[in-house]
Amino acid sequence: MPYLFAIIGILVVVNFYLLFRRNKKGRNVGRKAVSERVASIKRHDDLVRKLDLEQEEASRRVELRNKTFEMYDQVRKNAESAEGQADEDNKG
Repeated sequence: MPYLFAIIGILVVVNFYLLFRRNKKGRNVGRKAVSERVASIKRHDDLVRKLDLEQEEASRRVELRNKTFEMYDQVRKNAESAEGQADEDNKG
């Protein structure tokens, strides 16, 4: 009978050891998962910031392009009016 209690005791100790070892591995995986999640959030924030900067740069370029086209139109109109003025001076 005491042998039976000793065997049961040894089995209980071995089971607790195996459960603790398994939980220890799970805790390490949990820490790794948390660090990976933090890294993925950081990468996402970096991508969002980069896309925002690219969007701002693109809108600035469009604005500058539109201003340039307006200046070209103004120069063209000034040149046409100067040509028209020169034609009237030559006719008269």
